[in-house]
Amino acid sequence: MNPLMMDLLPLVRQGYCCSQLLVQLLLQAQGRELPDLVRALHGLCHGIGQSDGPCGLLTGGACTLALMAGKGAEGEEAHPMLAPLLNEYASWFYERTAAYGGCSCGQVAAGLGARSDASAEPDPVACGDLLAECWEKILELVQSYELDFMAHA
Repeated sequence: MNPLMMDLLPLVRQGYCCSQLLVQLLLQAQGRELPDLVRALHGLCHGIGQSDGPCGLLTGGACTLALMAGKGAEGEEAHPMLAPLLNEYASWFYERTAAYGGCSCGQVAAGLGARSDASAEPDPVACGDLLAECWEKILELVQSYELDFMAHA
C-alpha cells in the first residue's frame, strides 16, 4: 500500500470517497477545513451515484486543481491557463486508465482489482495507488503551471 494511503486510511474508514480524498489532501496541506466543499464533492462519489460515471479521481482531481486556479468570487480571475491545466490532468488520467477500458468508476475500479459486483461501491483502498499517482500529478501540475498552493487558503 502506498504510504499516502496510510495517512488517508482514517478518512477512508470514515466513508470518504476518492473525489473527497483528493480535495482533503489539498485542504490538509493548506491547513484548513471546508466541510461544505467536501460535502459537495460527495456528489461525485462512485461514478456519480453508481451511475458508472467518471472516476472520482478524475472529477475530484479536476475540482482540486480548480480550487487552486478557478474563479471563486467577484473580483477574482481564474488562472489564465486553467483550461489547459485541467486538460493536461484529464489527458494524463485517460492515458493512465486506458488499459482498464475507460475512465468510468467501474472500469477503473475493476482494472485496479476492486470488487466487480456492479452494485457494490468501489473500495478506496483498492484505488489507493492510483489516488497517490493522481495526487503526485496534481502536485506536478501545481509546480509546472506555477500555481500558488496557498492562494485561497
